[in-house]
Amino acid sequence: MSFAQRLCLLLGSGICLLLLGVHPLTAQSVQKQHLLSSDPTHLYRTRKVSHELALYLLPAQSPTPRGVLLLLPGFGGPAESVFQETALGQEASQAGFVTVVPTLNNRLYLDSSSMYFLDDVLRHLLRQYPSVGPNLVIGGFSAGGHLALTYAETLVGDTTRLPLRVKAVFGVDPPVDLANFWQTGQRRIAQACSPLLVREGRSMAATLTQAFGGSPEQVPGAYRQYSAFSSSDSTGGNLALLRTIPVRVYCEPDLSFWREHYCPTMQLEDLNTPMLQQLIHCLQRQGNRQAEYLETRGKGRVGKRPFPHSWSIVDAPECIRWLQPYTEQ
Repeated sequence: MSFAQRLCLLLGSGICLLLLGVHPLTAQSVQKQHLLSSDPTHLYRTRKVSHELALYLLPAQSPTPRGVLLLLPGFGGPAESVFQETALGQEASQAGFVTVVPTLNNRLYLDSSSMYFLDDVLRHLLRQYPSVGPNLVIGGFSAGGHLALTYAETLVGDTTRLPLRVKAVFGVDPPVDLANFWQTGQRRIAQACSPLLVREGRSMAATLTQAFGGSPEQVPGAYRQYSAFSSSDSTGGNLALLRTIPVRVYCEPDLSFWREHYCPTMQLEDLNTPMLQQLIHCLQRQGNRQAEYLETRGKGRVGKRPFPHSWSIVDAPECIRWLQPYTEQ
């Protein structure tokens, strides 16, 4: 396995660069639409230098779209690659949804810049497709899944931001508790399985420490504020805003894969699985009967190679069937 492939491990930390299996757009109907000629807060970064913000849009096959599917790529993942990594956009198009993927891949958490950019993307879309009504579904992979959950919480908590309403949200193997994410970085360092893992652990912890001004023990409020889920809070912190919203999380906890290829001492707590299970249990305790934890086996692939942290763990046709009843017009 090449260095680029090894760099994709990062266990749902949201830093998986998706350097594999990225090809030019094959769906001719996918449109790139520019929004800003500059990216002053560095929301988007890929191997190619990018100084602009844009969105990739796949129109609905229906003349009157029923809603919007907003998909968010993982950390470092090119926005256009989402349409090759998953069939969600194509399935949504057939079901009457407009699918949009914004050029936002350089955030582990939803800050003001990324939040306002997503607002602008959806306003731009509404001007083109006013028939979508209030129906909005949000999904994302890895760090994009964390952004999807936190953006859904933001829109549910402030219904004056947009005329769209969150009808369902899902995350594909996302890190959801930033305090736990910081601790995962510390375990990477302590395990000392490889220089790559140690560098990744240091990067994880340093990024959050710098952003929030300290560790979770030093500034716990900051970590709770920016986390989709706070496992230390009985109501889940911001997660409580989703207690009436259909929520799904997907993961493929193939611990033997990670131990064989990356670190023989890796434990289940080093994966996203425990936090995702806790998130769903927390919602269910609060009465959310539409909260689901979906665990897969042997579905994760990047290109032709097995890789459990990937978009491919989602059964795209089934996922679109799941969200359709919540967006009936």
